[in-house]
Amino acid sequence: MNGFKMSMLNIFRYRKRSMITASAIAFGVLFSIIMEGILIGSNTDTERNLRDYETGEGKLYASGYFKERSMLPLDFFIERKDRDAIETNAKDIPITSRTNLSSELYFNEDFFPVAGSVTSVLTAVDPAKDARVFRTALKVDSGRWLKAGDTGVVIGSWLAEDIGAKIGYVVTVECRGRGSFYQTFDAEIIGIVKTDDPVVNRNSVFIDQVYADSLLALGGAVTEYTFRSSESGARLDALGAKIADGTGVEFYNWKKVAEEVMKLLNGKQSNGGIFLFFIFIIAAVGITNTMLMAVMERKSELGMLRALGFDKAYIRTLFLMEGFGIGLLGTAAGLILGCAVNLFLVRYGIDFSGLFRDLDIGYRLTGVIRSTWDFKSIMQTAIGALVISTVVAWFPSGKILKDEVADILRK
Repeated sequence: MNGFKMSMLNIFRYRKRSMITASAIAFGVLFSIIMEGILIGSNTDTERNLRDYETGEGKLYASGYFKERSMLPLDFFIERKDRDAIETNAKDIPITSRTNLSSELYFNEDFFPVAGSVTSVLTAVDPAKDARVFRTALKVDSGRWLKAGDTGVVIGSWLAEDIGAKIGYVVTVECRGRGSFYQTFDAEIIGIVKTDDPVVNRNSVFIDQVYADSLLALGGAVTEYTFRSSESGARLDALGAKIADGTGVEFYNWKKVAEEVMKLLNGKQSNGGIFLFFIFIIAAVGITNTMLMAVMERKSELGMLRALGFDKAYIRTLFLMEGFGIGLLGTAAGLILGCAVNLFLVRYGIDFSGLFRDLDIGYRLTGVIRSTWDFKSIMQTAIGALVISTVVAWFPSGKILKDEVADILRK
């Protein structure tokens, strides 16, 4: 009887124990496929939504603005002369200007169920050009998107739900203008946008740029330019530098603009890897325990093989093949189940809308999380499971193979 056949027979000789161990491996492979797919899918969707609704492929800021951007300062502007140069340099590139301000939105009982106020981000946009760079204009849930000359506002869907807003309701907006004076004005809600980005849905208010300029004495200045491009890496940085050439503005690619979000995403993916590492450690312990019990129960059999002239390397190889066989069963089952579950998650996903609606956990997702196919990761998981199940089978047979044949048989 050849060694491989003997090892396979031993697997089914102790069927229950082998199946429990194979199940542990299958569980590890299953969760590895699902976790990696969901994490990569969530990161991919988040990155896409960042570019579609917040960062484009890159932004241009006045010198000094980038470090203070989270505070939405009104101390750094891209002036009219630099704007003309930027738009000339970006002749055939989709580009748009915006001005972001911190604002307070007041609503009263004339229109709303209750009176109150909420902090929001007021964004002045060029309605036509903005639609070439951002997808916000395509996500109008009710009402319409802004047009040039509008004096009303478009707000995010979650913000509208929170305050009970409907099309035609009037809100009072309070914000600072250039020079730090306070401006208060009434604005009709002409549109509500429901995007794939929770940041936009949660607290965004959009207003026509020309109207905002007259209200806030901006003098034709804006706080940023954003553009879209198919370029990436060094070519994207070169394009940004070309657009900024001859002006006093600074270019930052989208990863730099969203660096805090990117750090968060990378950290979560690393944590997922640690979780999967512990799953495989548990599976390795299970295989080690199975092999140890097999060695202890088959002392006489091993002693007889030694007495018949089979050397230690051959006997150890039997256990390695047995560990490989159990790993193969578990890996195959895990791959089949993992791919079946992942197929469902790719097509339908898991609805986390309640979680994303109430909590900001960093992902730019509003509801359904979908997985993705990462075949490289799946192959690495399968190979890793087989290697672990084979290697850990080496150790349990070590002690008994050190004993003399007579001592093994006597015991």
